[in-house]
Order: sequence, then C-alpha cells, then structure tokens
Amino acid sequence: MKQHSFTDSFPLSMKSMEDKDLSSRAPRFLGRLFVGALIAISLCARAALAHHNADNVVVFGGTLSLSGRYAEPAGRYFNVFKLYVEQLNERGGLLGHKVELRILDDKSERHTAIELYQKLITVDKVDLVLGPYSSAITDPVANVMERYRKPFLAPGAVSKAIWQRGRQYIFSPPIVIAQNYQKGALEIAKEIGVKRIAVIGEGSLFPMHTTEGTLEWAKKLDLEVVFLQSYHKDEKDFTALLKQIAVSGAEAIFSNSYFADSVAQLRQMRRLKINTKIFSGTVGPALPRFIEELGSTAEFVLGFSMWEPAPALGHPNMNEFIANYEKRYEVKPNYHAARGYASMQILEAAVKNAASFEPQKVRDALASVTVETVMGRWKADAQGMSTVEGLTFQIQNGKRVIVWPKHIAEARYILPMPRWEERSGK
Repeated sequence: MKQHSFTDSFPLSMKSMEDKDLSSRAPRFLGRLFVGALIAISLCARAALAHHNADNVVVFGGTLSLSGRYAEPAGRYFNVFKLYVEQLNERGGLLGHKVELRILDDKSERHTAIELYQKLITVDKVDLVLGPYSSAITDPVANVMERYRKPFLAPGAVSKAIWQRGRQYIFSPPIVIAQNYQKGALEIAKEIGVKRIAVIGEGSLFPMHTTEGTLEWAKKLDLEVVFLQSYHKDEKDFTALLKQIAVSGAEAIFSNSYFADSVAQLRQMRRLKINTKIFSGTVGPALPRFIEELGSTAEFVLGFSMWEPAPALGHPNMNEFIANYEKRYEVKPNYHAARGYASMQILEAAVKNAASFEPQKVRDALASVTVETVMGRWKADAQGMSTVEGLTFQIQNGKRVIVWPKHIAEARYILPMPRWEERSGK
C-alpha cells in the first residue's frame, strides 16, 4: 500500500487540492439514485406578503452527492431538505409562495457540482441556493456563488479556510471547525494515561485539516505522535499501515476519516488482533450505518459530533425535529441531519427578515439576523460562521452516548478498549 506523509505529499494549499474522499455505498434510505430530482411539495394559498414571483413559486436549489463516495452522509441532508420543505408548505409556504426543492446529483465530483450550480443559477434560475456536501466540493462552489452574488448556506463543509478567503456570500450553520474534531477524544486519551498516539487520515481537504488540528491539540496536551501517515482516497487495504502502527508503540489511533475507510480500518484491526486503548474516528462513527456495518466491532469506538438527539442539549424545537425525522425515516437524526435542518431554519428566517427573495437583500439579512435553531442560537460572524462546541461520543451497547464534555455527558467512557481476544461477536 502506497503511503504518504501529510507534510511532504499533501501540502495544505487548497488552490491545488483535489477531491480526495473514499467511496461508500449509497444509503439504503435514498432508494434509487438519480441524476436530477425535482421535488414539488404541498401547496400554499395565502396572499404574498412582500416580494412576489409571478408563478407564486419559490425554488430552493442545489446539489448533493446522491451517488459516489459522499452518498452516505449527504443522504441525511437530502432527507431534512425534503422534510423541511414539506413542513414549510404546511405552514403556508414562504412569503406567500409555494416552495419547491430542486436537488441535482453531483456524483461526489467537484467539476460536476460546479457545472450544475452554474446551470441552476443561469438556466433554472433558482431563487435560493443550498450548499453541497463536503469541504472539497463546497470550496470551488463558493467561487461560483461569489461570481453570481448568490448567498448560500453550506451545511456540508467544516474546513475553516473556506471562510477565510474574503468571500461575502457563503454562510455556515452552527459549525465546529475541522481542526477541533478530535479535541475531546484527545483530552480523554490524556485522562486515561495515554502517552503515545498514531494519527492517520485520507489526504483530502477535510481530513488534512482534522489532522492539522489533531497534531496541534496533541502538542498542547503533551501527547507524543509516534506515527503519522496519510493514504489515498481509494485505499481499502490498511494491513501494512496498521502493522506499522503496532510496531510504533502507539497506544491510541486517531483516524481522520470518512465512512468506508474507518469501517475498513476497524475490521482489519480486529482481524489482525491489533489492540489499542482508543480508536477515535471523525465522520464515520456518527453515521447510523457505522454500527449496522460493524456490529460488536464498533463497540467502545470514540467519535465526533456537532449535535446528538440527546435531551441534555435542550435546544429549541429539538424534540419535535427528532420525532418528525424518526417518524419519517425510521431512524434518529444525526448531526448531518441537524445541520441541514438548521440551515433551512436560518434561510427561512433571513428571507422573512428581508421580505424578499432578492439575493443581495437575503445576503444582508443572513449577515445580521439571530436565529434559534435545533442546534442552538445562530449569529454569523464577519466571515459568515457561527461556531459551537463539539461533542465526543462513545459507542456503548450499539448506541452513540455522549461522554465529553463532562457537563452534558450521558455516561462515562469505558476505556481502555477491551482486547479483541476478549470480545464476543464479530
């Protein structure tokens, strides 16, 4: 397996960054995959309150990775966009208009997303724009939005540098920047006496930034990084990498990964009987399918989340959102779903504040409004971001349980992880 050093092979220059994520199967709940989806939902009959489109319809448009390597997390956004538009129309629409949702499949490809957003703006002439999934796709799409001066929410991106380019039209729902994803897990490692750690991850935009943050927090916590490697987005066999970690003396693995790569790493760790006190992942463990795929192998894994369907968080309308999502999709929402829903809440509030669908007025409203969302209070800073504190959970008895920070922890972590030889099941 060809391996790369983060510092030598993958410089943190996003101008030359290529989309480097690992393929995963599309989630079952999406049904069949399709290139374009036009969802016209419900009716609205009340008189217009302000800005009025001639056909009495307002279109929310964007792309999502309904196929390709990002399909598993992107599907959660698709779910909530549909759910929110249905609810919005049931409440009378937006400024007296029926709302339609136009989501196109960017196939997890940057160039496809760029072309489709240009089409949505210049040909389809959508009224309001929703961002794609992943930092790697959102970054170039943001350039399109700047060119056409179209404001948009970017729920699928967390790389801080995207908001540090002087852009005026990109806004983030409540966000934990990528550099802080492993913060809680590293603090837990320090608490249980871990001294030597391994840091691995795919060599693309988001994992590189989570790795950057992992190294920074490890230094602050006086944790020695004894193994540091990146891997290609298409990597499936981690045998050689895991054996090198075992030889390195690392007591914990911090995997800055997506879904498929984190699943493969754990399966191969178990097969090779490579034991560590901690395995901490980023995106993968937060997805419901992670536990479905791994079964008992997922137990005791630490993962990151911006939000969990936990009463302890106590955000406005959160319980109603959880109940409606679970009723519709037969699974509790995760933080991807919550970010998508919060994005829609913010966009609705901005349009109502502007009393218009005119892009500049909506953009100015986004820059000034304060919104109570299912993820808490949102107020954009000068860069269009609104940061929140992240959560660390552990998978215990087949469920994600918040274990950090302590003031909202649902249970205490169970660590070190039991040795593979001591576990039952597969």
